[in-house]
Amino acid sequence: MSPRVARLLIWPFAVTALALRVCAELWFKPVTWRIDPSGVAFLVWAAVQAACLLVPWAGHALLTRRVRQWPATWEVAAGAEKFVASASPRWLGPWVILIGWLAGGAVLTERVPGADRVRLAEIPGVLAVSIAVPAVVLAAMAAVLLLDRPRLILDRDGITKQGLARRAFVRWDRLLPGGPPSPARRTVNLTLMQQPATPGRPPVPFSLPMAPLHIDPTFLAETIRHYVEHPEHRSAIGTQDELDRVRVRCS
Repeated sequence: MSPRVARLLIWPFAVTALALRVCAELWFKPVTWRIDPSGVAFLVWAAVQAACLLVPWAGHALLTRRVRQWPATWEVAAGAEKFVASASPRWLGPWVILIGWLAGGAVLTERVPGADRVRLAEIPGVLAVSIAVPAVVLAAMAAVLLLDRPRLILDRDGITKQGLARRAFVRWDRLLPGGPPSPARRTVNLTLMQQPATPGRPPVPFSLPMAPLHIDPTFLAETIRHYVEHPEHRSAIGTQDELDRVRVRCS
């Protein structure tokens, strides 16, 4: 299984988390009304809600465990002279599944008068909201997964940091040689230093978040340092041969 497939598989598990939460609200919640004492009923309900989130998360983690265990490296962008560090399934999966679970809470329900049953709320306009909000959330999550965000891109001109919505670019010739240093464990961001626009002023930091990326942080730092200090190798970025060479140089 490729990292891309592992990312795309997050979406059906997020839909599952949403569906499980709605089903628990409609069909299991009335069961808790018959449990005494109320403290036990609350604990049972909390356990079911947690299961609606944890079961899809565990299912995705189990299905994609081999991808999560592989050494994370650059990918060669198809049809483009670029190296790409895509969004990590390990990082993206829990967040997207959590958002799907939270979206299930937007489906509003009510108790059926005179019965121990739950139904979708029949307040005017509420049903439309209960459908629209989860649909918009699921569509947005699908777009994030399909567009592979966030990600990091290297090409012969420089480094592009693509967030969920914003993009930032820094040219190779703007980066100061000698860095970035190999990150310490649990370092959240990799900081690159740019030449200041005004001579004599301190360098300008350019931060790269590492946790969301499917690439080894030390290998990432070594790769960037190599291309900053060896401009003659930048023209080969985006080829499989160059990726093989950079793995040897920076490993």
